[in-house]
Amino acid sequence: MTMGSHRPDTEQTFGEWLSQELTARGYDLRERGGGRREFAVHAGLAHGIISRALRDIGVPDIKSCGKIARALGIKTGPVLVRAGHLPADELPTGTTPANISQRDALEALGVYTEEDQTAVLALIRALTSRREP
Repeated sequence: MTMGSHRPDTEQTFGEWLSQELTARGYDLRERGGGRREFAVHAGLAHGIISRALRDIGVPDIKSCGKIARALGIKTGPVLVRAGHLPADELPTGTTPANISQRDALEALGVYTEEDQTAVLALIRALTSRREP
């Protein structure tokens, strides 16, 4: 964990943002809710890293931010920006659904392995080929 949990160009701290993201995904973040520990396991991180981040006692390091991004099903860049490790102007602009690859879309949905991505794409092709004109 590094210090500097509040980025000056955003209204939210990293902890506030992460709390919002986890709550939106159904994690119970109350003291005895188990959501912090559940997410830490899902992300492959120590519970303390998530707990400190949520309490705004610093931000996770770059590697941990990558694990958080994968567990949330989002790209790593925006998480690094939120954590203050990367300036926002370093991210590519103009990313729209029209220019996102199938593989990027699947990763955003949490489908990471080549085998799983191939299986999902085959299923989509099979379902769309059955459509009637």
